[in-house]
Amino acid sequence: MANGGSQASEKKQGSEILQNLKRKISDYQDLKDIPAEDIVEIASGLGKHLKEIDLKTTQIRKFLDWVRRIDGQFNKGKSFKKDSVILLKPKLAYSAGREPKVKPLMGILDPAINAGSNSYESFKKLLALIEAIISYHKFYGGGD
Repeated sequence: MANGGSQASEKKQGSEILQNLKRKISDYQDLKDIPAEDIVEIASGLGKHLKEIDLKTTQIRKFLDWVRRIDGQFNKGKSFKKDSVILLKPKLAYSAGREPKVKPLMGILDPAINAGSNSYESFKKLLALIEAIISYHKFYGGGD
């Protein structure tokens, strides 16, 4: 019985952490305005949570690969297209539909994609956020 209560408490705590992280990322209408300290805080919290729910690093890396592919198309910001960034959302939704453990990642990255679609500078902050999430996920012991 105590174990069931402990699991419920951990789940509630995880949910509260995700809500706080989502609120923090949602505070920024444009990711170019987010300080590096906040990127680190969000990435650390989410990376730890994703490790705790046993999301594999490859699931996060797949999304990072899509973002990097789009970055390559932008030619150092000269051909930036907001629509290309926003269209990352269906890719993330597809991943979350196939693997429910991706849903917390989607919950944080959905508003980050909105805020990262405003300019190339904002997009680069989105890229930095995703790279930091992977780094912290690995740091906390997340595996492939």
